[in-house]
Parts: sequence; structure tokens; C-alpha cells
Amino acid sequence: MLVDGKRALVYVKSMPTKPSVRRLRNGAALITLLAAVFAFIFVDAGAAVKPSARPSAQDVGSAKEVWSELRSAQKTGSAAQVEFSAETIAGLAGLLSDVTGIQRVEARLENGTLSIGASIPLPLGLWVNTESTVAGHHTGFPAYHLKVGHISFPPPASRWLVDLARWGLGSGGAQIPPLDELVRRVIIEDQRVIAEIALPRNTNVVDKVMAAGSVGIDQSLVKNLYCLAAADQLRNPSDRLPVLVNRIFANAPSAEEANYNRAAFAALALLVVGEQAEALVPEAASQTKNCRSPRQPIYLHDREDLAKHWVFSAALTSVLGARIAANLGEWKELSDSLPDGSGFSFVDLAADRAGMQAALIAQDPKTAVLASRALKSARQDDLLPHSLLYAPEGLSEASFADRFDGLEAKRYDEAVARIDQRLALNPITATPTKTAGRR
Repeated sequence: MLVDGKRALVYVKSMPTKPSVRRLRNGAALITLLAAVFAFIFVDAGAAVKPSARPSAQDVGSAKEVWSELRSAQKTGSAAQVEFSAETIAGLAGLLSDVTGIQRVEARLENGTLSIGASIPLPLGLWVNTESTVAGHHTGFPAYHLKVGHISFPPPASRWLVDLARWGLGSGGAQIPPLDELVRRVIIEDQRVIAEIALPRNTNVVDKVMAAGSVGIDQSLVKNLYCLAAADQLRNPSDRLPVLVNRIFANAPSAEEANYNRAAFAALALLVVGEQAEALVPEAASQTKNCRSPRQPIYLHDREDLAKHWVFSAALTSVLGARIAANLGEWKELSDSLPDGSGFSFVDLAADRAGMQAALIAQDPKTAVLASRALKSARQDDLLPHSLLYAPEGLSEASFADRFDGLEAKRYDEAVARIDQRLALNPITATPTKTAGRR
């Protein structure tokens, strides 16, 4: 500095660092070190698993058969012996990817070893790669090896992680038997896996999972709206879906419209779809037994199936989100394309997507008020445009594959986009995206 025009040297004595500051610096350094070690051990620069293929009709059919065997055994309190071929195991990966939203999942059976892997994206282009492998014969839940990143966990540690997940569900009130009671036996061969599985007869696992997924749904409001709608049906019965929609949205409040709208779609599903919809809102469903209305068919464009597709998809979207609603709708049509089904129907799919997109608009706080007002006076073509009734339907598995390839093919995407473009012209279903909700 300058003093009286002359340069002077100023010596500043450094103050000692306070202990609290040193502790903060040391803590920050430790956290940084731990993060670096974690990244080095568990994180990779690339994905180890390729993107999963979308499910085929055969994949859905195989999963449906397995589930049917398990449910049949569950009703009698016995264990079911189910068999999985290598092809079935590979196909289940696409279903698992659709359910979880993880786009890179694989399952394979090679040389007597069952492997299930996944690559989970992180920011900055990084990945967490996981792989679980198991081989041989096992009594009870199988001893498997888990690898995360560069670290392999021995079977006891891997089993502990599954036990931890079971404990987490149990702490939420789900009644889950010990793992060795659920999985009695597993045999892994070169070309097949045989598992003896016993689902408990009295368990509320599904209810608890749905309750976790339906955060934000007011179960009490669902019950009240259902009872009001059921009472309206007793006083003035109607078999037209638009009438039921008008009634339930007629008393939408001036505040909290999004919450009301989600509950309204769930209540409509209980009324129109019935037992199948109860799993979406189990708490509300259990409280409606004293106000149940007589079951009667409800129609949209003179078709009962379209009314059910529309309402159930809207309720699924309100409870579990658009992705799951869209995927389940596609699975249903793939299943229908098999020999014992009615065929893949783009008309049904249009009803699914119309219900889904109506729910998306109705639960968005920015558009919830306008949506509820529109639903108060909605007519058939507002819910599902008449022009979409001429979309292809009744397609066998072979016909669907010949005309549209599969769920991830360009021709199929274009067909879905045409449906969404038509729906976008309606205020009730005008979600501005060509593939809303799909993986």
C-alpha cells in the first residue's frame, strides 16, 4: 500500500483456523473421498446391458399362463410348480422393463446358469450395472450371486438384501411369509428352470404396493364419490358412460381440482369396471360394500368394452401413472391377438389412450379446472372420437406382426401417433405428445 506517497510493506498475521471450520473441511474432504470410492467401485462409464425389446404376444401369453398357475394354486393354499424355458425367461425381461421403467434389462439361461442384469442410467452419462446369477438345485429360496459395478457379493450378502426388501414391505404392513416358504424349490437346467412357488392365501402385498403407488389419491374421497355415483344410479339408472362422467364431475370443487379428478376416475372405475378395479384403491373399495349399486353394463359408442377400456385406463393413469397404463393396455391387446382372444384392437387401444390422456389433463394443476368443466358436459365423441372406431381390430398375432411388426416398430409407432393426433383435437384428450406414457 502507499503511505504519504511512499510504498510501505504491510505484514498481515494469519489467524489460526477455528476448530469448527477445520471439522467442516475435513468432513467435506471425507464425503468427497467416499463419493469417489463409491463411483470407482459401483459406477461404470458405459451400459453393460442392451436396450430391452418390447414384449411380444408370446411373452405376454407365457407370463399370463404362469400367473394363472400361481393364482390357481394360491386359492387352494398349495404350491405351484412352474416351468420357464430359455425363451420365456428372455421374454420376461421386456415385461420387467415395462413394469419398472428401466429400459435396459435382460434375463437369460445359458449353460445351466440363470442371469438377470440391468443397466441403470446416472447423470453425466454414467451407469450402474447389476447382474444376479444362480445355478444348480436349491431347496428354498436360491442362493444367488449379486454383482454391482466391480463388486461381487457372496450369496449370504445377496440374500440379506432380499430379506431387507421383504422387511421393508413388512414394515409397511404387508404380510409376507419367509422367503423359503414363498419359494420352496428351484432347479436350473440347461434349457429350463423349474420353480415351486407358494403364494400365501391371505396376504395384503398387492394392497400395500397399490397404496404406495397411489400416494395423492384420497381414498376416503374415492369412497364418497363412488357412493354418490351409486346412489345416482339407483335413483336414475343410465347405461351411458358420458352420463356417468357428467354426474361425477358435476360437483367438482373450485379448489384442489386435480386431487378431486384423480379420485373421480378411480370411483368411476369401481362403478364401471367392478372387481378388477378394486386393486387400484383397495382401502376405498373395502369401504364401499354398504353402498354398492347393482352391476349393469355401461356403454361408450354402444360398446361395453370401450367404456371399460376408457375408464380403467383413466383410473390406472390417476393411480399408477401414464407409462404403466399405456403398457398394460398394449399387453392386453397382445394377449387378445393369441388364438383364444378377440384379436389386437386399435379401437380398444384408442379408448385406452383417450382415457389415459383425459386423466393426464385432469390431474395437471395447470389444466385441471378446464378439464373438470369439460367433463361435466362431455359427450361420446368428446371421450372417444367416432372416427377412431374405424381403426383396425380383430388382428391375429400373425396379422398384427405382418401389418405393424411389433410394439417397437416404426409402423406401430405411426399407428399410435395417428390415434394421438386425432385425440389432440379434443379438449378433453388433447395431450400434446405423440406417444404419451409409452416407454
